[in-house]
Amino acid sequence: MIERVPSGIPGLDQLLGGGFVKKRHTIVCGGPGTGKTTLGFEYLYRGASQYKEKGLFMSLEQSPERIVEGAKNLFNKWEWDKHLGKNIMITRIPLDDFNNIQDLLREYVEGNNVKRIVIDSLTLLKLYFRNQDAYRKHLYELLNAMGEMECTSLMTLEKSVNKRTITQYEIEEFISDGIINLYFVPKERDRIRVLEILKMRDTDHSTRLSPFRITTDGLMISPEAQMFGNID
Repeated sequence: MIERVPSGIPGLDQLLGGGFVKKRHTIVCGGPGTGKTTLGFEYLYRGASQYKEKGLFMSLEQSPERIVEGAKNLFNKWEWDKHLGKNIMITRIPLDDFNNIQDLLREYVEGNNVKRIVIDSLTLLKLYFRNQDAYRKHLYELLNAMGEMECTSLMTLEKSVNKRTITQYEIEEFISDGIINLYFVPKERDRIRVLEILKMRDTDHSTRLSPFRITTDGLMISPEAQMFGNID
């Protein structure tokens, strides 16, 4: 029987067939403003608040203070004081420390019983490596290490995707166990956010294009909405 880790995000677990497969690693791809980091942070918050699982947010760009400030402003209905620094840990890893990232991860995981990890973002990590073979090797070793630590992870990747032209794949997408694409779709004079599960190893999953909104209480995904009909 497949062991699953429920995301806790309304609508997402239905699309995933009950949640992410335990100890697997999923890439969340999308362009600027599509909600990649938001989805990752909510994955940690729901894990802490609903499933009592500790989570680690590893940033390669923003400081922990800036991440917390932005998240608190966006999700003002969440119980921040109850979980930040206790069940949700946030750290920044400078790129020049990447060679030590496995040791840092192990220290956090073993010292705090972390079960969920979010890395934001792999795009910056890729820029650190001029040699793509070296990048592939290090990323593969990182994913294996997180699996050995029995963690289930999400990693963000900056990539412009849309429903018509998803044709070029990155190294990360071949190595990872799952791919979730986020993008915008025009609708009349507006545009809507759309989530698509492109790949998820060893489990059935929805192939629907599911519209979603970002609210003050997190993502609201509509698995049953007709993508090109009325989604209001």
